[in-house]
Amino acid sequence: MSEILEQLEVNHTFLIQFALFAVFFFIISGVYLKPFQKIIEKRNKSLKSDVEGASELLKSVELKLNEYEKALIQIKSEAKLSHDQALAQARAQEEAALNKHKEELKKEYLKVLEGFQDEKLKVESELKLQVSTISESIAQKVLAGK
Repeated sequence: MSEILEQLEVNHTFLIQFALFAVFFFIISGVYLKPFQKIIEKRNKSLKSDVEGASELLKSVELKLNEYEKALIQIKSEAKLSHDQALAQARAQEEAALNKHKEELKKEYLKVLEGFQDEKLKVESELKLQVSTISESIAQKVLAGK
C-alpha cells in the first residue's frame, strides 16, 4: 500500500492536510452553516404555521360567511313579513277610510236629496196655488164674460 501511495505521491503531509481540511470543514460548517440551517428550518416552520393559520382563518371566514348568509336570509324573510303586514294594515286603513267617506257621501247625498224633495214640494205647492189662482181668475173671467 505504501507503494501505491508513493506512486500517487501521497505522503504524510497529504494526510495532515486532509485532516486539517476535515477539521476546518467541520469548524466552518458548525460556525457558518448551522446558523443558516437553523434560519432555514425556522423559516420552514414559520411557513408551515402560516399556511396552517391561513387555512384555519379561511375555514373561519367560510363559517362566518355561511352564518352571514343565513342571517341575511332570515332578515330578508322577516323584512318581507313585516312589509306584508304593514301593507295589509295600510290596505285595511285605506278601506276603512274609503268606507267612512262613502258613508259621509251617502249622508250628504241623502240630505241633498231631501232638500230637493222639500224644494220640489214647495215648487209643486206654489204651482198648485198659482194654477188654482189662475184657474179661478179664468173661471171668473169666463163667468163674467157670459
